[in-house]
Amino acid sequence: MSTKRYFDLLGIPPTKNEKIIKRAYRKKAMKYHPDRNPSPEAKSKFIQITEAYDNILLALEQANNPRSTQRRQNTSYRSTRTTRSRQRTQQRSTNYRRQSGTQDNDKEERVKSARARYERMKRQEAEKNEKYFRNITTGKRWKQFMSVVIVSSLLCFLITIDLLYLPTRTIHTNIQKKNIHISYAGSNGSETSPVMFENGQKAWVSLDFIGKADRHFMYLERSLLMKDIKYVKYWRNNEWNYYVPDYSLIGSFPWIPIILLFPMFTYFIKDRTMIFSICYHTTMYAWPIIILLLMLSNDRWAHIITLGIL
Repeated sequence: MSTKRYFDLLGIPPTKNEKIIKRAYRKKAMKYHPDRNPSPEAKSKFIQITEAYDNILLALEQANNPRSTQRRQNTSYRSTRTTRSRQRTQQRSTNYRRQSGTQDNDKEERVKSARARYERMKRQEAEKNEKYFRNITTGKRWKQFMSVVIVSSLLCFLITIDLLYLPTRTIHTNIQKKNIHISYAGSNGSETSPVMFENGQKAWVSLDFIGKADRHFMYLERSLLMKDIKYVKYWRNNEWNYYVPDYSLIGSFPWIPIILLFPMFTYFIKDRTMIFSICYHTTMYAWPIIILLLMLSNDRWAHIITLGIL
């Protein structure tokens, strides 16, 4: 049987990726395993896919390391030659036994052999997964992960408290720079443009609000701890006119705090599953960048260290 036929039995195109091959074999084996599928056809199918799996792995090993494979084949050939004469003497009795109904026994033996190979593969996969799980949940890597969890959760708590519960402070300012040639859709559908205020802070404000504010004194209502702009406002006709800056913490609340809780969620689903593995690596490689960007923007790191004094 050609190698392509073996791949067809596993239901995948020809490939050298052993992970794809093992995944396809595991899927087929679970479907036709005698313990799961009692139909007579399942036994034959189980034998075929197991033999196909073994032959594919053997072909890949021969392609990757032909010398060692050839030595093993030579050794096997010598041992086979020593028993060939014995096999010849037993051939007649074997043929007779097969003719008298031993084909079913031979099939059962092949099923047992295929089942043993499948169970061995499952044990190897389980041992490999256990080793991988211990590797990422112990030692230095787990300490790094817990550091991300703690910092991200603490930052989530501080942002939530600062935006929702701590008092705000209002400062007088004016727009120092604006670029009305750059505009994007804001939260309420109006065109939004970046501006810089006299105190050095930046915000995205609608063009309509900028045009109205140019004729009045402007104020920034900021959070107490991190000095984030909650509202841009001006006084007109004996009342305050407010605008929540787009693309800001308060404008995107509560999505940023929810995102920061992702590492904590990963910690609580700690288990030997693919979901935990994906969340773990996402936390390890993506969340430090997110935390760094949040801390550097608006100099939040300095405001947190000085408890909002600076």
